[in-house]
Amino acid sequence: MNFIKLDILVLLDQHKKITAVADALGVKQPTITFHMKSLEEQYGVPLFETYGGRYKLTRAGTALLHYARKIRALGLEAGRIMAEQRSPEKGIFHIGASYVAGTYLLPVWIHQFREAYPEVEVRLTIRTAPVIRQMLAERQIDIGFISAQKASTEDELYYEAICEDKLVVAYSVNHPLAKKNNIHQVITDCNDLTDGLTNITPNFSMHSNADKSTILPEELAAYPFLLHGSQSTTREMTNHWAQINNISFKNGIEMDSIESIKRTLVYGNNITFISYTAIQEEVAFGKLACEDIHKDLPQRMIFVCYNPERWISPQMNAFLEIIREQKPI
Repeated sequence: MNFIKLDILVLLDQHKKITAVADALGVKQPTITFHMKSLEEQYGVPLFETYGGRYKLTRAGTALLHYARKIRALGLEAGRIMAEQRSPEKGIFHIGASYVAGTYLLPVWIHQFREAYPEVEVRLTIRTAPVIRQMLAERQIDIGFISAQKASTEDELYYEAICEDKLVVAYSVNHPLAKKNNIHQVITDCNDLTDGLTNITPNFSMHSNADKSTILPEELAAYPFLLHGSQSTTREMTNHWAQINNISFKNGIEMDSIESIKRTLVYGNNITFISYTAIQEEVAFGKLACEDIHKDLPQRMIFVCYNPERWISPQMNAFLEIIREQKPI
């Protein structure tokens, strides 16, 4: 099959307009129209229909789209792998990650990988965990890192747990909860913040009752709550906790950015559930305080995942070895 036809089908479903597809492929509009007609003649069924100048795939077109994406992804992957064979020390290594892993863990791993493969082009895409899973399934990325309670059983990806991604309740050091509970977070060595993987599961201590939370759910419900984006696993776990404890959030504010959440915490009486990995630097330098909430919050892990049907290149093997040699679990 002509790959440009598959490109047109996929891009038309995405952009809905022939002009946008032509621009994306760098060809003229009549070329797009020609291949659309050719594709319909090839299969003998209508694949496209128009509504107010916008194109939509028919039922047959939608069915073909499923295979077009797979064939297109396999073709791109095959081309990339052949390029790697011609120059094993070069090539492109595309990593996808959810926010915590992509922002706080991957930089040091990428640095170590680049020391071994300085000419490999590394690309990092940060998206939500569901999007990363989809990108792996569609072979858009080579490897993914996500935060999740457990490995998914709804896809055919390979999952390997790397470390715990502990959720804590966080607030300003000037927050009433910090003063009430006299909470002090201590990282044993602040140099660990820039010392590679030693800070994946940092040691932190609280007040004398560190083994169990002293904050009741109804106490948390009394303060404005910063909510993570609706697609995040943190938001999913927060909603689960609220439902179990029959809690409704007071003046909830939704934010998609963890950095925005952290900055908002510093300047007000807001609280949030957040990954300890994401705030350990702020805690170490006295900007934020936090407490472990054991009750009704299941364990969450950082997983490395990839498509087992994808050929594992020497570069990918080397990256996996860097992680496996240093992971704490």
